[in-house]
Amino acid sequence: MDPPDNNAAMVRKLLLPFPLLSDPRGDLARRCGLWNERERVAVPALVLVDRSATVRYLYAGRDFADRPGDEVVISAARRLEDAGEPPEGEPEVVATVADAGGSTRPDRPPHRLEDLLVYYRGVYFATVALGGRFKGWGESGRRALEEVVRYRGLMEGYLEAVRQTLKLREG
Repeated sequence: MDPPDNNAAMVRKLLLPFPLLSDPRGDLARRCGLWNERERVAVPALVLVDRSATVRYLYAGRDFADRPGDEVVISAARRLEDAGEPPEGEPEVVATVADAGGSTRPDRPPHRLEDLLVYYRGVYFATVALGGRFKGWGESGRRALEEVVRYRGLMEGYLEAVRQTLKLREG
């Protein structure tokens, strides 16, 4: 649901060999059953679409930290086939420039990068505190600790991405 400019910047930053598509109104999210009506936003998901607009891979996460591993995503991306044009009669999802520049949640202001830095730092340190509590809980604690450590790694990645983006903005 990120605006096209944000996605284009991410493609440039990560040197991705493919585009990131924008769904600013949530049309595709709704069609794929990924829409959270209460929050008026897509659930965290990864959708790989081929050139014919056919969904070839769909992963719906439980929360923003629930993501498939890199190997799974790369493998799914490699299997994408260039199938040409969309099948006849298939509806096309189109967003105008005005749609793409706006927000699907106008009652909520966008997050500023500086706010995200503080937020992710707080979440990171919460995972450190939780990890310390789980150590003495036996097998269930070990499993919980593994999940917390994975989540902490995700927060480290988010923190680094925000820091790099802030640095680029300053320079």
